[in-house]
Amino acid sequence: MIPSLIHFQPRWREELVATSPEGTLVFELTMGELHVRFPDLELWVSSVPDWAREHWETFMIACQSWSSGKGIPFSVVHNTFVYGLAE
Repeated sequence: MIPSLIHFQPRWREELVATSPEGTLVFELTMGELHVRFPDLELWVSSVPDWAREHWETFMIACQSWSSGKGIPFSVVHNTFVYGLAE
């Protein structure tokens, strides 16, 4: 998967929606002070749908690039959430 094929859209629930050709994932985007909290590899593997398990690095790079381009801090953490949306 190519990072540039992943598109990001914030939504009102302190969430960042990442849409890719394979499916959609949701990450934490805090709103008080904007900050993207991206799951570490262990949390990723235990939380994402099967199609996404091998794409941690791709999503991480794409999300970090999006965050940087928007001037939003980005952290990889073990205490956040990620989940898939049914298409």
